[in-house]
Amino acid sequence: MQLSATVQDTPGPTGPTAGVRQVEWWLYADKNQGAPTDFADQYPNNVEKKINLGMATVPASGTAANGTFQASFTVPSGGTIAVTWDGDHITPIPAGQTRTYQLPSGNYRVQAHLQDDEWLANPGTPGLTQVNTITLNTGTAAPAPTPPPSDASNLVVNGNYATGTDIPTCWMEGSWGTNSRSAALSASDVPAGSPAGTRSFAYTVTGYQSGDAKIMASDGTGCAPTVSASTSYTLGVQYKSTVATNAIPLFTATSTGGWQYWTTLSTLPAAGSWTQVTAPVPAIPAGTTRLSFGMAAVGNGTVMSTGWTLRGAPAPTPPPSDASNLVVNGNYATGTDIPTCWMEGSWGTNSRSAALSASDVPAGSPAGTRSFAYTVTGYQSGDAKIMASDGTGCAPTVSASTSYTLGVQYKSTVATNAIPLFTATSTGGWQYWTTLSTLPAAGSWTQVTAPVPAIPAGTTRLSFGMAAVGNGTVMSTGWTLTAAGATTPPPNADPRATTGEWQIASITLPNRGIHQTLLRDGRVLVISGSGNDEGNFRAGQFTTHVWNPITGDMTQIPTPEDMFCSGHVTLPDGRILIQGGTKAWWTPTDGFKGLRSSYIFDPATNLFTRTNDANEGHWYPTLTKLGNGNVWMGGGLTDQANQYGGHTTEMFNTATGSWLPTAQVPQTWTYWGEYPHMFLLGDGRLFYTGAHTFGDQRPGSGSSLYNWLTAQVADIPGLRDKDLRDHAGSVLLPPAQNQRFMIAGGGYIDKGAAPTNSVDLINMNDASPTWHPGPDLPGPGRQYVNLTNMFDRTVLASNGATGNRTGNISAASIFNPATDTWTTIPADPVGRNYHSMNLLLPDGRVMILGSNPIDGSVEMRVSIYNPPYLFRGTRPTVTLASASATFGQSLSLEVTGNVASASLTSPMSSTHQMDTNSRLVDLPITGTGTTRTAVVPSNASLLPPGPYMLTVMDDKGAVSVARWITIGR
Repeated sequence: MQLSATVQDTPGPTGPTAGVRQVEWWLYADKNQGAPTDFADQYPNNVEKKINLGMATVPASGTAANGTFQASFTVPSGGTIAVTWDGDHITPIPAGQTRTYQLPSGNYRVQAHLQDDEWLANPGTPGLTQVNTITLNTGTAAPAPTPPPSDASNLVVNGNYATGTDIPTCWMEGSWGTNSRSAALSASDVPAGSPAGTRSFAYTVTGYQSGDAKIMASDGTGCAPTVSASTSYTLGVQYKSTVATNAIPLFTATSTGGWQYWTTLSTLPAAGSWTQVTAPVPAIPAGTTRLSFGMAAVGNGTVMSTGWTLRGAPAPTPPPSDASNLVVNGNYATGTDIPTCWMEGSWGTNSRSAALSASDVPAGSPAGTRSFAYTVTGYQSGDAKIMASDGTGCAPTVSASTSYTLGVQYKSTVATNAIPLFTATSTGGWQYWTTLSTLPAAGSWTQVTAPVPAIPAGTTRLSFGMAAVGNGTVMSTGWTLTAAGATTPPPNADPRATTGEWQIASITLPNRGIHQTLLRDGRVLVISGSGNDEGNFRAGQFTTHVWNPITGDMTQIPTPEDMFCSGHVTLPDGRILIQGGTKAWWTPTDGFKGLRSSYIFDPATNLFTRTNDANEGHWYPTLTKLGNGNVWMGGGLTDQANQYGGHTTEMFNTATGSWLPTAQVPQTWTYWGEYPHMFLLGDGRLFYTGAHTFGDQRPGSGSSLYNWLTAQVADIPGLRDKDLRDHAGSVLLPPAQNQRFMIAGGGYIDKGAAPTNSVDLINMNDASPTWHPGPDLPGPGRQYVNLTNMFDRTVLASNGATGNRTGNISAASIFNPATDTWTTIPADPVGRNYHSMNLLLPDGRVMILGSNPIDGSVEMRVSIYNPPYLFRGTRPTVTLASASATFGQSLSLEVTGNVASASLTSPMSSTHQMDTNSRLVDLPITGTGTTRTAVVPSNASLLPPGPYMLTVMDDKGAVSVARWITIGR
């Protein structure tokens, strides 16, 4: 077929030369315009519903200003066409690759796009020819939707992928993000016993950085199933995968609106053989008419799927004959795979299988009773649990004015079992509330009966379940929930006042961030440098952004050198000192080398200004601010060959803005390691907790007291697992006046040792300070632990991994230094390990960013943790306070709320799970009502000069939004 376009073009203001530089011919397939297919049905990201047929840059006759351009197009036979360019601007076809579209015979529209010099200078809408309708005969007719499967109860069309080329009929690609992927259909690699004609569909993903690769039920007519909010459903699929994290996302459509993401039904681990997954679908939202679902690979590897089923569940079982029992189907009498009105609520990293039994039940059970069992192997985190379904008419309706008693019979070979409780309100969704009981292993059927805590105000429904928290088998049956009478509502109705709440922010990281610092104006400095990308380093492509985490606005900052793996600290005037970075990349014959370069970033100008060089190069150094405002620096690799560790102690003089000569700094000639966790004590000395990054631990006890003025170093005894503190977390516990420190987790990556979950505590105010065992970090041993001081004087521990940039741990907990206890809370929804970062925001939220797993990708999603103190009623406020104060000064504060305490918290500057300058300092306050007086400590070593966040906390534990105040200037 000949493609032709006659053009005329005159000069313009940005295109002084007349003439068309490029003509593109596009074929459009839109069912609404009479086409036999719709390109957007085949690839949803092809929102323009077009494919490119050809392009010409030289006229066939005449001139570029007045002539005719031509190209040729061969009508394909067989009904498919492979193209290199389409209307998908979200996941464009990679260079050198093609994308295959079905092209059945019928009428299509074709149009030429004309681009001249003005368009190239200011890209916008190109010049367009008129639209022409053409008829293509490709030898195939438009495929009719596959008829419903012979199993009439299965609502999925073509669930075994039996028909269709490239993409199965009634399925479509729903991939997004930054990753490379290839698709394949197989008629041989299918589950045993599959019906004749079954095929599997596989996505293989490489170069994963973000998003997913997924196949999903098409939104085309007659494809994605029709559903009703009055019916409950169960979804099934068989899969196997080498991808560490897989998911089954759900999408919904209404009769009046388009499609939208709804929820993730299940997150699945890698599976070496075909594995059946069956899960109840949550209650269908009102107004929903159709449901789509799919299998998604969230990482590198290959995931395969087939055998999709969606079945409407029978109407909920009527209430049991015992009218006082509010549990529906508490004896698991009805339902296949999962009992009616129950659902799987498992999470975390573990392998689990389910089974129903009509024979292994407690003696004396009613007729029809069955037990349900979960068998868990390979346990690392989370739990395996069955719980009362949130479907209509299932989980019981409850009232805050009534008290309840919950009962169940169980037996278990699992060492730790639990009965978690979940609540729902009339206006919101479901959320974890509390754990009613933790149960030991039980060799025979055991009755458990426990009063339910006072129902939170506003709660309308209650769910509960039996959870296995470890390897083994747990069985349950005979659930009862009975009302006992009226209760007094609790003063704190919101369960988030205990657990907090995680969210995934709508904003994403602006670059491959490795280093972040909260600036005095609330923005965040995010330094990537080369971002741990050798290609960026070799090309001299280094990035830094200043980022507003509230609005998402960002400004790119020219980055003069590779600041990847530098050290940084907030100076007394609020500017940021950055020293070191990457001078030379690792090679087989030599290691990384550190830069001597040093820069100061000024938030007022958004510019880096170079200072004098340090006395030797530093890669992975620690910068610790002292009471006089100067900055101590030590550790890291130098600019010498063979990964030579830095033995020189460096000192930055903030008055002159320069590094002192080596001869003017007391020297220990000690190598402290890479990113040694070195904290300033209240007496002016430094304390090395023992936490570090990579390499060997220091000799001796592994922890040191260091007088930098006299260059004397002494061992601190008692640290356990001293050789497993690589990538550990350590923190000066709040308030700083107590001088207590915690070290948690860590491993020995260079030796491949299994990490620890041990926690040690020490009080440096003691006459002879010694580390003592503390309560273990909840969950398995891990490295890459982020510890964050929060405004209510607690510490958030989040994320981590069991291996070298692999084996993410989905766990989070809060440590209370007042009681030395952990409270387990929901985990960050995003797994994070190496190069993850944490930051306490002025509004009290905690932002967790980044992760740089072994495949070299960077996690761009941002997690936000809303701590419990944000849900404890109306927050107090500081309505008036000075913007600066000196040491020992009294401050007048105007406040609202019943204020009980005040504090100053340093802005974080974190990297590699480390911020040795992070601290919360109590401000003693006096007064009542709206006017209070706070006193700034006079000890500069307790409160090094610089900007701080001033907050107050009321008698309920609610905390104000911070106000900025500069101390010591």
